[in-house]
Amino acid sequence: MSITLRRLKPTDTDLAAICEQLNAADWEASIKDFSEGALRDFLADSNHFYLLGYIEGEIAGAIHGYVYPHPTGVKYMWIDEVDTMAKHRRQGVASTMMKEVLEIARAHGCDEAWLGTEHDNEAAKALYSGLNPTETENGPTYIWKITERKSQ
Repeated sequence: MSITLRRLKPTDTDLAAICEQLNAADWEASIKDFSEGALRDFLADSNHFYLLGYIEGEIAGAIHGYVYPHPTGVKYMWIDEVDTMAKHRRQGVASTMMKEVLEIARAHGCDEAWLGTEHDNEAAKALYSGLNPTETENGPTYIWKITERKSQ
């Protein structure tokens, strides 16, 4: 079994089909309301990335994030979501994607890459710890809902 990676571009002609697949995926994405226009707008910003992992031509995982330039000139990467289809978990999809994302961070000149997960998500914590982070921080995350979005 081979994992292939694809970094989406705003000029890709199959974004509508990819959106359909992402919306139908059985992972735990926080929002499953992808549209071609929204994805294309996201990808139009060179500080954004969306990476797909494939197994035998089928989307097995997805990861996206953002490069944040700090006013001092330092750049950080925020890895927003790492998702793997249920049938492809524990097959190296997420770790393969994460290694590529860290290379994307290097290519952007980022000083650090950041990622968070729930305190009780043991599988995710094992994955990220296995990628040898420089440090691990504990602490709460505060969220302010500005608008309500229909969940699917």
